[in-house]
Amino acid sequence: MFCKEQVAQLRDIVPQIDAAGSQLIIVGNGTVEQAGKFVEDSHVETPVYTDPTLAVYSAVGARRGIISLLHPKAFVNRFRALRNGFRQSRTMGSAMQQGAVLIVMPDGSIPYRYLPRASGDHPKPASVLEALERSIGTPR
Repeated sequence: MFCKEQVAQLRDIVPQIDAAGSQLIIVGNGTVEQAGKFVEDSHVETPVYTDPTLAVYSAVGARRGIISLLHPKAFVNRFRALRNGFRQSRTMGSAMQQGAVLIVMPDGSIPYRYLPRASGDHPKPASVLEALERSIGTPR
């Protein structure tokens, strides 16, 4: 439910990301078939990759474990997601793996890294756009 919510939020800012000469790329951790189903269900038109080994998540420092699922803020986030129409369906990939939002520059540097502590904790889309603007020096 949280990945669907986050992708929906980021999907809404794809035009601004594209206008900045950048690209939204989504990395999941399920199977290739599950990623295809996610793309279909989420109406995603940006590249989607999957890493069932979780190596990418580990490399960027994304958190993993039960603590983020049981964090008090996770319960508030569940209520928010449900209120906004997002429902938990069959889990695709590791339920224990937290996501991340990164801005990766062509030289490999990462000027923006958002690593949630609690399930469902996402950066505000406006914050991502502001960080992108600062990173590449392009006004919105």
